[in-house]
Amino acid sequence: MNITLRQLRIFEAVAKHASISRAAAALNLTQPAVSMQVKQLEDQIGLPLIDQIGKRLCLTEAGQELQRRSVLINGQVIDLNSAMDEFRGLERGVLRLAVVSTAIYFLPKLIAFFTKQHPRVRISLQVVNRDAVLAALADNHADLAITGQPPENIDIDARYFMDNPLVVIAAPDHPLTEAGPIALERLEEETLLLREPG
Repeated sequence: MNITLRQLRIFEAVAKHASISRAAAALNLTQPAVSMQVKQLEDQIGLPLIDQIGKRLCLTEAGQELQRRSVLINGQVIDLNSAMDEFRGLERGVLRLAVVSTAIYFLPKLIAFFTKQHPRVRISLQVVNRDAVLAALADNHADLAITGQPPENIDIDARYFMDNPLVVIAAPDHPLTEAGPIALERLEEETLLLREPG
């Protein structure tokens, strides 16, 4: 087999988006170019990697295994590029951030400060819920994550850097706004609007 890194990168995008057209848009390529690369990959491996079910693409068992390996290989290539940049004494590349949505209130200032200090480093930002942040870390799709609580099942270096208090809010004319400290049991009597799971 003579599989190229470009083919793996394209295949990983197709697997992630479950769509040739969405993968093409994400990679700034044409749909025929993406389809051709996937077809060449299947020909080289000698196995089908993708099944079309209605309008949706699904990975075959071989495709799922290739996707897992592609994520690892592409992560290693990014690490290799970063290491070589350090040897050349350059500060450049991409910093991939995955953050929970509450980070949007303080993150712009941090990014502005970082880019001023490191103007040749490009920021790739993903704002999602906690489950998606942890998935990005686990799949090596993020170099740095910001979330309210560090995960327990991933081997990472976690650092606390600021308070993130959770509070209950209500309309100004709600009776509890004048009540002072409120017991949790009292809140059980109220209708609460909550975030989505994760």
